[in-house]
Amino acid sequence: MKPYKIITLLLMATALTSCTTKKQHSEGIMEHPHNAVEGTYTKENKETSIPFWGDLFIHACRESSAENVCVSPLSAQFALSMTANGATGETRQQMYGTMGLDAGANVVAKGLMERFNTSGESCTVNIANSIWINDRLNVKKEFVDTNRYYFDAETERIPFIKESLARINGWCSEKTNGKIKSILGEIKKSDRMYLINALYFKGGWKDEFRISGTKDEPFTKADGNVTDVPMMKQVIKTSYYEDETIQMADKPFKGGYRMLLVLPREGVAMEKATTHLAEGYTEFIGNMSTHEVTLSMPRFRNESAILLNEPLKKMGMPKAFGNAAEFNGISDTPLHIDNVLQKTFINVDEKGAEAAAVTAIMVGLTSMPRQFEKRTMTLDRPFIYIITDNQAENILFIGKVGNPSNKN
Repeated sequence: MKPYKIITLLLMATALTSCTTKKQHSEGIMEHPHNAVEGTYTKENKETSIPFWGDLFIHACRESSAENVCVSPLSAQFALSMTANGATGETRQQMYGTMGLDAGANVVAKGLMERFNTSGESCTVNIANSIWINDRLNVKKEFVDTNRYYFDAETERIPFIKESLARINGWCSEKTNGKIKSILGEIKKSDRMYLINALYFKGGWKDEFRISGTKDEPFTKADGNVTDVPMMKQVIKTSYYEDETIQMADKPFKGGYRMLLVLPREGVAMEKATTHLAEGYTEFIGNMSTHEVTLSMPRFRNESAILLNEPLKKMGMPKAFGNAAEFNGISDTPLHIDNVLQKTFINVDEKGAEAAAVTAIMVGLTSMPRQFEKRTMTLDRPFIYIITDNQAENILFIGKVGNPSNKN
């Protein structure tokens, strides 16, 4: 029988501003799904030189010719983990191995969803999952129930016709506050299922940049050409790390999240800096110390779409994309992954993000002044940014800015 196709759609959007949290629940979820395996990240994922997020970003940059690239490792992890619930044999092993997870990925995902969708007082991080099933496909109940229980996945059985596009894309737009208006351009006759994750982040800077301090200044792109960009500036006391390859500074958001800004040293190639960052990330985070940093960074906005098929194949899960794929946990109909598509949106400015400004006046006791070593970090050439929680354990987004004036 000719194998049909699963399209796994990975959807991410970010807009940074204020913060409230939403908790989403599914009704009628199973108390004890059959494959509810206890587990956490594998030891290898914590100790290998290139973890999943670093590998994904490096391969995505290699596949894309764009000056600006952004991916969401967390969004990819959610969509792939949902799909892996229907995988068996070598296909399942490759998928978990690529993500650096074991069979307890479901437990990890459920814990992350509860944490992100319920914690924080001034920052919005919403995660939503959905599974769209072609009404011609017979899907196994265990697969649906497991994804409902662990991923709170909304499940819809619909005809895969042109008229259904608006419904699927409308869900994407709703879950990303209109930042990603569509993920599908067409529904192909061979498509049988879409697994979609939406990740939305919205947070304002703990210390905003003064708009009056933003001035047009030169930014040197990777090809040596220079363009003028609006450069934001401030002097902040923050966590900072440097070595012979990179500078890294912490720019906190309100509500328990932060953006790590990583600037390769003059003459250091972006890929070398990224590999160095991924290999030593945990060590570098642990060695950050408080400094007075004179920080200059450009405003930037970027929207992109990246097909992750080739990166994921090269990272270790080629079988899922071929005719020998083992997805018999989903259906007795032969299936394989057709495309893994991720769309991203990011907008960074003086307020922290793209939406409304939030101002907080904090009055406290004045403490004795402390002296900090001073550092200067001027992001006037290609740099890397990472949006993570304050523990730096979960990478929501990682991207590079090669041309702040280029919106696409």
